[in-house]
Amino acid sequence: MVESNNENRHVARESRRTFLRSSSVAAIGSSLASDFATSRDVHAAGSDEIRIGLVGCGGRGAGAAFQALTADPQTRLVAVADAFPDRMISSLSALSSKDDISKQVTVDADHQFVGFDGYRHVIESDVDVVLLATPPHFRPIHLRAAVEAGKHVFVEKPVAVDGPGIRSVIESGEMARKKNLCVVSGLNGRFSPQSQEMMQRIHDGAIGEITALHAVRNGDGVWVRPREPGMTEMEYQMRNWYYFTWLSGDFNVEMFIHQYDELAWAMQDEPPISCYGTGGRQVRTGEMYGHIYDHFSTVFEYASGARAFTTTRHFPGCGYVIDAFVMGTKGTAFLGRNPRIIGESAWQPPRTRERDSHQLEQDAFFTALREGRTINNTDYMAKSTMMAILARMSSYTGQTLTWEQGIQSQQDLSPSSYSWDGIPTEAVVAIPGVTKFS
Repeated sequence: MVESNNENRHVARESRRTFLRSSSVAAIGSSLASDFATSRDVHAAGSDEIRIGLVGCGGRGAGAAFQALTADPQTRLVAVADAFPDRMISSLSALSSKDDISKQVTVDADHQFVGFDGYRHVIESDVDVVLLATPPHFRPIHLRAAVEAGKHVFVEKPVAVDGPGIRSVIESGEMARKKNLCVVSGLNGRFSPQSQEMMQRIHDGAIGEITALHAVRNGDGVWVRPREPGMTEMEYQMRNWYYFTWLSGDFNVEMFIHQYDELAWAMQDEPPISCYGTGGRQVRTGEMYGHIYDHFSTVFEYASGARAFTTTRHFPGCGYVIDAFVMGTKGTAFLGRNPRIIGESAWQPPRTRERDSHQLEQDAFFTALREGRTINNTDYMAKSTMMAILARMSSYTGQTLTWEQGIQSQQDLSPSSYSWDGIPTEAVVAIPGVTKFS
């Protein structure tokens, strides 16, 4: 039985490797940043309506759908998919109950898809736009299918959990560029006007040469869903996807990604040359917490000599802190919710409340579609996700790893198969110095 399971896992991984075709290291350095070109006609035939499909009906998926429908009154949600029927039904019910957008939710029963292959049915439906909000493991596969089908895509963060996934995302972004398709990232902080002005000032030299960067995100964790009688291991892990590295990438990839992205943005998306880190499980140690860590601390080294210091933890009952800043030879920039610069070129934006940046990203997406422009965020969403994955790899192994090692990594976290009887990737807590890099 063990040999059979290993053989199935090998076949499944080889299949995914064929699907996630390797690209060169240089691909991630190519110019895939936000750019604008003439878009294909997005409207449904004979109307100004934009038809939306949602893949992944959890809280973030429902939120993205609400914001997409709010962004443009001529949008309509017409197809949805989720691995679980209860999640799909609850999200549809919640969206249909919101007065502002309820009339835009018209998902017929035959456009409600359940299971691992539901995404294909949504993409094959008569939709113009696909919103991808499943657990991160599935993002590369779903993005590739949507782009191949000629759909514009909103891609929730993070975009992958391993090196093969990152390489696939880069390739899909290149394909989208050639097809003039939008690929809009869920790294919503980049859509804040105040943050955009702050970063422009940093890039224009307001704080001088960057010497050090720091980010912290300390919280107390998220939900745990109990194991029910009759659940297969695959179903249990899918219900608790956050706690399994193959599904979430670990919590630093799933949640701390926003802070990695802020630092990457400040560095104009120049990747670090290497990183070293540490982490472990000190509080979340029970079986219910899968095998992810509950704290990470990482140092990224840049070619310029700058260092980025990052730390994150999930310890219940402790203080909640989110902060990030960038230090330069002429001043310091404080990022996040209260952006400001101190030093020779001091600056602070007007004290006005911005629109929620989750809404701003959808506003930008649908405005671009209406104006016939394409937005392609592949470069930064892939690089920021890779920073998070590299931090996890370094912390799991206890090794200093280069950017090239991370990009070229052959570690594939795929399960034996995408079925409820499939064998998930073995859930073993990583031990630095014992766990090997691959």
